[in-house]
Amino acid sequence: MSDHEEAIGDNRLLVGDWELLGKAHTFLLPFASAALYAEGDDSSISQSLMLMDMLLLHYEEQQKIYQSDEHSDERMVRAIDMGWFILSKYYRLTDEVPVYAAALLLDPRKRIAYIKQNWPKEWHEDTIASATAFWQKEFNYEQPSDHPSTPTSMPPPLAKKLNQLAILSKKLEVRTINASVRDDFTSFINVDATDIPPDCTPLEWWCQPQQRKQYPKLSRTAICILSIPAESSEPERTFSGARRTCSWDRLRYESHAKPSR
Repeated sequence: MSDHEEAIGDNRLLVGDWELLGKAHTFLLPFASAALYAEGDDSSISQSLMLMDMLLLHYEEQQKIYQSDEHSDERMVRAIDMGWFILSKYYRLTDEVPVYAAALLLDPRKRIAYIKQNWPKEWHEDTIASATAFWQKEFNYEQPSDHPSTPTSMPPPLAKKLNQLAILSKKLEVRTINASVRDDFTSFINVDATDIPPDCTPLEWWCQPQQRKQYPKLSRTAICILSIPAESSEPERTFSGARRTCSWDRLRYESHAKPSR
């Protein structure tokens, strides 16, 4: 650096500047962790809103710290306000793409309980309605695989004539909901959130036979949605890696050239 003393002049970092850089570095640590998590093998679109919620909470907590008398720093407050504004802008844009909310609700560890616990009450109705409409429009239809064929059985014997007590009992039977009438999406998201093993992702959970049997259409929906990566990093790497399948000679080969015989 001594070789450029004249060029540097007064453009030097003072003690206060280094302190500000240290605060900025500490503030940005969760963002680096969130980026690495979103690029990981176990991440999916179901974590996108949760990661944004975590970062918004981080903004809120850090703003309170730097607005307090003990740690007051107007430079950090202004920087936090600007970052908070940008993140909130992109957070609101997720309202236009209901797949984000649907993915969150299809995570067995979250469901509707996550929204009721962590989001403002005025958001609940619109978010759930948007995700439900998305399910109804894009996925709530029958496929042959949803109803496995059963072997033909012998015709049932002639029914015996019911006595008076049996008739009265019939009137008091609990009426069960027909599987074809029940809305799987609404039923699933309203059940209490459940833990899954640490080494099991929501996508892997939905691929298990018991889930596919209990929710035939919904499991197909969940597998389709939760297969979407949280970021485009991995698809971009895969796309770029496809170049290596061609040799440099082949890549230099002009499309209009004809091979020699």
